[in-house]
Amino acid sequence: MDAYDSKHLRMGAKGTWLELSLQVDLEAVEAVSEVLARYGYQGGIVIEEAHRSASDGVSLERDPTQPAWVRSYLPQNDLSDESIQRIETALSLLGELRPISPLQVRRLSDQDWARAWKKHYSVLHVSERIVVVPAWKHFRERPEQIALRLDPGVAFGTGIHPTTQLCLRAMERLLRPDMRVLDLGTGSGILAIAAAKLGCGSILAVDKDPVAVDAARANIRRNRLSARIEVREGTLVPGMGPYDLILGNLLAPVLHELAGVLAQALVSGGILIASGVLSEQGDEVAAALDAAGLRFVERVGEGDWIALVMASEVVDRA
Repeated sequence: MDAYDSKHLRMGAKGTWLELSLQVDLEAVEAVSEVLARYGYQGGIVIEEAHRSASDGVSLERDPTQPAWVRSYLPQNDLSDESIQRIETALSLLGELRPISPLQVRRLSDQDWARAWKKHYSVLHVSERIVVVPAWKHFRERPEQIALRLDPGVAFGTGIHPTTQLCLRAMERLLRPDMRVLDLGTGSGILAIAAAKLGCGSILAVDKDPVAVDAARANIRRNRLSARIEVREGTLVPGMGPYDLILGNLLAPVLHELAGVLAQALVSGGILIASGVLSEQGDEVAAALDAAGLRFVERVGEGDWIALVMASEVVDRA
């Protein structure tokens, strides 16, 4: 997603933040997220669906019967009040259609945010092989497991949300050794770290948000992968690549907007894993990617969310 004005973003990154939060019906999650992204700090939307303890007593599983919390974090500056007023106006219109709670605004520092998040962050078994481990928790993986050790900081991206898990599981099935990988909108770096540990070749992780870039680099160092993963501030532009695999855990409108450049950035036969899409948006996003020249491979889902696997057409050079 496009980042909030970088000057104000950097001011907030080392100082005081405003946490904007509200509880919403699951069907309203995407609409509320887009409101926060449109008028607030677009690099920091957190969709916190309800979770319950899994049968193993250690990890968490999604609870689809409960509403979700949607949160965003604004750097406190002279634009904050105006942004909040716009958000509240837009939310009042949405509240006429779906159940949403009043917007809550809370001041907190980077350190306050990290402490608050850690209370809800536990070891997560994404699959039999992939385990997401909070950096502050002790966990000894088995030989067949891959542990992704993360501290998301203010960049988010913990692996808890279904869109991230869908990407991880699809990548686990589709990634082949020596693939050239692009992690577009890397956030905490979780997908790039997983790609490296699953055995891919070169990896470029990009994000428009400088806070996310810093967090990704820190997590990559934490997993001892700095020599394998390059991190840049920016986004995908024409001329980049080509890549064998692109990981795009983005919102549906962003995938729609980038469809053409995504297709151009893949090698013949390359794969795009496009996540961050609500089930009712799947056909529209798939159609945009198809129009850009990508072939539909599969659609996988969890709850209200889906990921699309698309491939560039293999060119017959005979």
